[in-house]
Amino acid sequence: MTNNLVVLGDAEIRDLLISLSKEEVLQFKESLENVLIDFSVRGEGKYQPTPDFVNRPNGQKTLFRTFTSPDYVGTKIVVTPAPIKDANGNTVNRPLGGLLSLCDSAGVPTSILNAAEPTGYRTTLSALIPWTWRKNTENIVIFGAGKQGLWHTRLALTLRGSEIKKITIVNRSVGRAKDLVKTVTEENQKYWKSSASLDVLGPSQSDYSQALASLLSSADAVFCTVGSTSPLFSLKTILGEGQRSRLPFVGAIGSWQSDMIELDPEMLRHAASRDDSLLQVGEILDWLDDKSERKPEGGVEKLKKWISEGFIVYKGIGVSVTDLAAGNAILALARKRNVGTTISNF
Repeated sequence: MTNNLVVLGDAEIRDLLISLSKEEVLQFKESLENVLIDFSVRGEGKYQPTPDFVNRPNGQKTLFRTFTSPDYVGTKIVVTPAPIKDANGNTVNRPLGGLLSLCDSAGVPTSILNAAEPTGYRTTLSALIPWTWRKNTENIVIFGAGKQGLWHTRLALTLRGSEIKKITIVNRSVGRAKDLVKTVTEENQKYWKSSASLDVLGPSQSDYSQALASLLSSADAVFCTVGSTSPLFSLKTILGEGQRSRLPFVGAIGSWQSDMIELDPEMLRHAASRDDSLLQVGEILDWLDDKSERKPEGGVEKLKKWISEGFIVYKGIGVSVTDLAAGNAILALARKRNVGTTISNF
């Protein structure tokens, strides 16, 4: 049997993904939704090996993730490099690297992809699925100016750019945040043409705490993309004393190991408090009741309203099958647009 293997580099994948139309992104999102449903309720979860990690003393972190489906198998290796010092002695965290490899159900290799862009893209788009159901998204705050922060900004503008008024990038390095804003501003002029304003905020600013509190108190969505070891903000900062009329959506995907924490634990306790949980479970049970569709006060309407307007916290650390779905979606795009290097008879 002969096979043509497609190899895709970082720049090729980035150019493919950034040029997708809103309709194409929604199709990509649907492919992620489908594998997440398969993983959660259709039994595919039991066929996914547990990811493994190796943390070296110098700070290097390596993730090994494998995944399977009836039609494809694959593996991903992602390395977070050890921090280095710049010329001024400052610690510099370098971007992650790695590769994603895919085979068909017979084990025949189909593609090898640089893992950086697929990882950032699929993580962001998966996290934005519940955000696309939200009623309000005028003001967005994004913590982090790395790959995840960049894709959150790009995809927010792609999917709902006409609704967004302002996006603020909060980052320890204001310079890096400004670089992100410059990049996205240029891309926006070419691709999305949103009228949203882009701003930055960093701890070096004299009024940082006050400005951050003000932003969070009125944010419709907050995206956390930082591998932090302490909470980025408190529950009280974002909810106040209960006086908010528009409740926020909070998405958090930055911290992915047990020694990392980006959300105030009180936030999760509040979102899953006993009374709220009982209410939510009741709504879900009512939603599943075949009578609920026939009564206006039924659970399905309550659930839709809560997801659309209630206080929602999404915390994700990645699901292996989304790598599989993203890899295959990117491979299909590459073949359609004749992008990449093809190795015949691999």
